[in-house]
Amino acid sequence: MLEIEKIHKVLIFVEKNFNRNISVEELEAISNYSYRNIQRVFKKIFNENIGEFQKRLRLENGFKRLIYSTESISDISIDIGYESNQAFTKAFKNKFKITPNEARQNKENVFNTFIEEKRHSKIDSKTVYLSQIEVQYKLIVTNDYDNDVINSLWDSIYELTKSNTKVSYFGVIIDQPLISLPNKSRYEACFSVENEKIKNFNSKYILGGKYMKYTHFGSYENILETYRLLYFDWLFNQQYEINTSPIIEHYEVSSINTSNEKDYITHILVPIK
Repeated sequence: MLEIEKIHKVLIFVEKNFNRNISVEELEAISNYSYRNIQRVFKKIFNENIGEFQKRLRLENGFKRLIYSTESISDISIDIGYESNQAFTKAFKNKFKITPNEARQNKENVFNTFIEEKRHSKIDSKTVYLSQIEVQYKLIVTNDYDNDVINSLWDSIYELTKSNTKVSYFGVIIDQPLISLPNKSRYEACFSVENEKIKNFNSKYILGGKYMKYTHFGSYENILETYRLLYFDWLFNQQYEINTSPIIEHYEVSSINTSNEKDYITHILVPIK
């Protein structure tokens, strides 16, 4: 985690500017480290250099927009940084072994295995409009959103915040594990504490906008079951357009304060257009 903190500004900058060429001078100015040192730390964390990471973000973002939205393929290709539809198609097919058009026409294939057992189940949902909120957070890179790693991080955060009665807890699911590489899954543990800054945590804004809200009851170990219901609902019941910004999990404070996992309540907030 300390290594991530070392290049945190670089990571945020690359994530925001993945669709354009980023110069060495920009990265060095942001981080106050040499480009060689930045690349060394980045490679250690993600097992890929910045250029590879940037290309992966372009293609994964493109994949999500293909299946989440009705935007034209040409608009997507230009917006994510490719000079032409042909260049995007070539890179996309090289990585995912299908064309962008095939990905869009057969988007159910991405989710088929994941949702198979839930095809005749239902889940409640509702549209909500949420205000932007400032949070403090830690970023970790997990293997397929490993619950043990995530829970360990939350244990340390709770020890620092449990004395404050006005605190909210959120988990930001940055990557789509059915598209992204599982061993590079990024997760942000976020909390909002009124009028208090906790040392060694970064700050950012989350939420702000329109979401489809689903609720998971019980242990986090079983939360994938709710995600299966969620994706089935989107694909075959409602088919709303999903925004490519991250899904956010809102953990009710009552869940944090209880040792009985049956009482855990997690609201899954899917950004929609």
